[in-house]
Amino acid sequence: MAKPGQVDALIAALEALAAATREEPGALEYGFIRDHKRPEVILSYERWRDAEAESAHWQTPHLKRALGRFEALLDGKPAVYTGAKII
Repeated sequence: MAKPGQVDALIAALEALAAATREEPGALEYGFIRDHKRPEVILSYERWRDAEAESAHWQTPHLKRALGRFEALLDGKPAVYTGAKII
């Protein structure tokens, strides 16, 4: 969830992150979804070729930069959920 007044800055940071991440060889889908009822809530949607590609993503300079920037933009730590498509 974005801090009050930081939604636009968060979206800008996410746009830069998405552009760089989509260039990674194992990134199949990488985007963000904004909640209609709570516009300060933004969810990521990621789909990776395999676990190794996702693991490599966590070591990229662009993700590390974004995570550092998020500290000033987010109201708390981001929640990370993982799963597999079932239907």
